[in-house]
Amino acid sequence: MSRLPGALLFAGALAMASGPALAEPVSLSDALARGQDVSPRIAKAKAELKAAEGRAIQAGVRPNPTLSAEVENFSGTGPYRTFGQAETTVAVSQPFELGGKRRARKDVAAAERAFAEIAVRKAEADLAYDISVAHAELRAGEDRDELARDILDRAVELVRIAETLVDVGRDPPLTRFRADALLAEARAEKLRADAGLLVARQRLSLLIGSEDPALSTAVSDMPVPAALPAGVPGLDERLAAAERDAAEARVRLAQAEGVPDITASGGLRTFRESRDTAFVVGISVPLPVFNRNGGNIAAARAGNDAAEAMLARTRLDTRFSRREAELMLAAASERVAALSGAGLFQVSEAARVAGIGYQQGKFTLVELIAAQEALTRANLKLIEAELDRARALAALGRANAQ
Repeated sequence: MSRLPGALLFAGALAMASGPALAEPVSLSDALARGQDVSPRIAKAKAELKAAEGRAIQAGVRPNPTLSAEVENFSGTGPYRTFGQAETTVAVSQPFELGGKRRARKDVAAAERAFAEIAVRKAEADLAYDISVAHAELRAGEDRDELARDILDRAVELVRIAETLVDVGRDPPLTRFRADALLAEARAEKLRADAGLLVARQRLSLLIGSEDPALSTAVSDMPVPAALPAGVPGLDERLAAAERDAAEARVRLAQAEGVPDITASGGLRTFRESRDTAFVVGISVPLPVFNRNGGNIAAARAGNDAAEAMLARTRLDTRFSRREAELMLAAASERVAALSGAGLFQVSEAARVAGIGYQQGKFTLVELIAAQEALTRANLKLIEAELDRARALAALGRANAQ
C-alpha cells in the first residue's frame, strides 16, 4: 500500500512531462511579452499611477466659494413678532490659502506621480527578472529530465546486459542485483526530475498566464545587459530618490498648512420694513493659538530623514547587487566554457568506450558504473552552470534596468 502514491505520482508526472506539447515552445522574448500583458503586479502599478495622476489634477484646484443666506429679527416679541422687521442677508465667502499651500500640494502630487511612474518601470523590471529566472529554471528542468531519462534508459540496458552475462556464466549473480539496484535508483531520480520539471513549468505558466500543461522552452540565449556608465542610478535608487523628493515636498506642505488662511465674504442685506438694502463685507482669520501644525511638521521631517536614509542604503545595495551579478556572471561563464569543452567530450567518450568494453568483457561492472556516473556528474554540473549564468544575467539586467 505504501508504494501506491509514489507509483501514481510517477505515472502522472511521466505522462505530463513526456506528453505531446499543446503549443509551440516559448522563447524568453515571448515569455517576457506575454508576462507583461497578464501580470497583476503591472496592472496594480499602472492603476496606482492613474491614481497619482488624478491626485495631481486635484492638487491644483482652489477652494470652493460658499453661498450663505441669513434671516434675522423675526418671530420675537413686540415689533419683531412678525417678519415686518426682518433683515435678510445673502453673502458669498471665499477662502484664500496663504503660505503657498496650493503650490506645496502640487509639488507633493507631482513627486508622488513621478514615484508612481518609476514604480511601474520597477514592476516591469521585477517581472522580467522573475520570468527570466523561471524560464531558465524550466530549461534546466527539461535538461535534468532528459538526462534522467537517458540514465534510466542506460540502467534498463545495463540490466539486460547483466542478465545475459549472468545467464552465460561470465558474471556472478551479484552483478544482476547491482544492476537492479541502479535501475531502481534511476527510476527514483527520474521521478524527482519529473516533479522538478512540473514545478518549474507551473511557475513559468503562472507568470505568463499560460494554460498549456506541457509548456516547454525554446532554446534562446539571454542577452548580456548593457553596462551602465559610472554614476548612473538604477531603478531602485531612482525610486528611493523619488520617495525622498516626495518626503521633502511633504515637509513644505506641512509647513504651509501651519499658516492660517483668510476667508473674505461679501453680500447684500435687505431691510424688509424700509425696503432698503446695504452691502455687507467681512473677513475672518483663524488665530494660531493652539494648533500650528507642529506635530505634522515634525512627522514630515522625520519621514524625510527616513527617506534620505533609505536612499543611502538603496544606493549601497544597488552597487553591491550590480557588482555581485557581474562577478557571478563571469564565474558562471567560465564554468560553462570549462564544462562544455573537451572535458565533457572526454567523459562522454569514456562512458561510451566503457559500455562497449563491458559487453566485450574488457571492463568490470564497477568500471562501467564509474564511467557513467562521471558522465552524469559532468552533465549535471553543466546544467547548473548554465542555470547560474542565466540567473546572473537576469540579476545584472535587473540591476542595470532603467
